[in-house]
Amino acid sequence: MQSLPSLRLTANLNAVLRFQVGVPEAVAAVVAGDVAHHVVDPDDLLGLDPLAATPLSAALPALAAREPEHWVLALPVPGALTPLRGPAPLNLAAVEAGEAVVAAGGGLALVPHVVGRGVQWRVHRAERPASPPSSYDAERALGETVLSAAETLTRLGVAGGSRPEDTGAVLAPGYSPRQRLAADRAARLLVACDVALADDGGAISVHEAEVRARELRRLRRAAADALCSAVTWMQR
Repeated sequence: MQSLPSLRLTANLNAVLRFQVGVPEAVAAVVAGDVAHHVVDPDDLLGLDPLAATPLSAALPALAAREPEHWVLALPVPGALTPLRGPAPLNLAAVEAGEAVVAAGGGLALVPHVVGRGVQWRVHRAERPASPPSSYDAERALGETVLSAAETLTRLGVAGGSRPEDTGAVLAPGYSPRQRLAADRAARLLVACDVALADDGGAISVHEAEVRARELRRLRRAAADALCSAVTWMQR
């Protein structure tokens, strides 16, 4: 899950805003094992060169200065765009990528596009996003969804999926131990759901397969919400 560029960028931008890390450390954490990250700003929303790709090291200070509140992680899927509120070009690009980083005050968002071993961030206009639930509320909702889904899958006698290896989320300095645990759990569940949805889990009927997929999608949405909340709401 640490492969999600938007998770890394959201967490480290919030850490920079809280003076938990400096810009060079944040850039290094976002780039991680990639070759390079660049930002493309064709609409001149950040004041970068609209005709060139700007290295993240040069663009991140402008991003940090642009949003004084915090940055919001979005993991949208068709039919579940929260916290995105448009406009349409942002929603479409974010759903295609499966992720985005949005300024809490609105105005702009960034959507990553993987290019080889690098990432190119495209700056989009953005409406003010909906506020994710508190990390506590999202954790509680995820716990309830896990119990409900497990009960349904057990009653059907079909497998939910295997536990993925090494898929936890790694947050930036400044996040509380509880947020780290919540993000790690949510990230693992998110990946587990994606893996499980790739097969029928041994379902023996169309009905069982449909119910299993429905429960897994519901669990995946709850895990995504919990991960977004943990990364978005850095405790002061």
